[in-house]
Amino acid sequence: MEEKTMTNRLTKGILTTVGAGILSLGLTAGAEAEELFTDVSVNSDAFEPIENAFFKKVMTGYEVQNTDGSVSFEMRPYQEITRAQAAKMISNGIGNLQATQQISEFPDIDEWHWAHDYITLLETDGIVTGDQDGDFNPENRLNRAQIAKMLVEGFDLPFDESDTETGFADVSNDSWEAAYVKALVDAGITTGTSPDTFSSYDNVTRYQLAAFIHRIYESKELTDDMAWVTARGTFNEMKNTFYSNVIKTNHGEPVYPYENFRSDMLETVTNAYELTVIENYEKQCRACDGLYYTGGFNTKLGFEMIENSEDTIELKVLHTMVGLNPSAEYKLELKKDNGTWKVNDYKRTYFQQNKGLPALNLSIDEAANYLEGDDRAVSTVQVYKYEYLRETDGNYIFYRHSSEYSGEYGIDKGTGLPMSVY
Repeated sequence: MEEKTMTNRLTKGILTTVGAGILSLGLTAGAEAEELFTDVSVNSDAFEPIENAFFKKVMTGYEVQNTDGSVSFEMRPYQEITRAQAAKMISNGIGNLQATQQISEFPDIDEWHWAHDYITLLETDGIVTGDQDGDFNPENRLNRAQIAKMLVEGFDLPFDESDTETGFADVSNDSWEAAYVKALVDAGITTGTSPDTFSSYDNVTRYQLAAFIHRIYESKELTDDMAWVTARGTFNEMKNTFYSNVIKTNHGEPVYPYENFRSDMLETVTNAYELTVIENYEKQCRACDGLYYTGGFNTKLGFEMIENSEDTIELKVLHTMVGLNPSAEYKLELKKDNGTWKVNDYKRTYFQQNKGLPALNLSIDEAANYLEGDDRAVSTVQVYKYEYLRETDGNYIFYRHSSEYSGEYGIDKGTGLPMSVY
């Protein structure tokens, strides 16, 4: 699939690339890359929940080109969030794919709207509704009462419509939002804007929604979909630490000392897996294509949750592609270490020359969702949809509509193997 790559302290190419390498990432060894976020200090209260949401792909930022050729992200943490932005964050947060072939029934959301699929996924599950005219109003702001309802229903938090005693003086027991606010309080998701106020009609910022979702992940038993998102976020953060240090030296130079960033690495890998990380770090080629850590875990093609327990997440996914590396099955295991999920094992099994790929027998909708979901996860352009055109020799042919490149694209319906652009 088409990908754009660029470099920064967090390299989006590193974060998302499957089957690319150091050369194709365009990394500049020794470059003084800017900080990950341009407007969120590592010392601010907003940093942890926003960083967490970013690596999980719950939220994305606005790209900023730096003078050294790297890319940072403007997160706008205190900007009031729109209904469309909130739909994307909540849909991604609960573990939906970033694609659906259903069409929204909201008259003001046509299928070319950038957030159409996120809104439609929540609409289908009854998590969002329209106004008296049936409109969704994607650019309207959301207040704290509305977000409470969306979070409770989206993440299926324990809810009792008769339990309305919130403890907040500004939330009356007979208000429509009281039971939803109480559910957030009981789940440990909110303590209000003060000990006795919830401020139901204050608008929610991007940071506040990221914080709500972050707390849900820390307090709720993870569904398989949420475990998949957790695995993706942990793996992406590990990749960022690994490769941002790989590129600090050029090919032929001594590697940047592992001890200098060991404490950062141990934030995302277990002690048991550290020896493998060190070995891979020392062997990672700095002048060729081919990365050790290439799994993106962006889609659920061939997805299997092997274990989802209190202290272990183990899953596998399939990624089919053309390009530098063959298709592969990726298996990832996380262990909870003192309350923090960390990578404990990672394996990839390549299908050389794409031989031996499992039979998937994708439907048209499944194929379109795979292409759209993976494309949206890795592309820096707006991907609107893959429009089905025809079937030829066991291949589905789609027309890719995007803000930058549009054209015909094929996929083998039996194996999920993408074909060249026509």
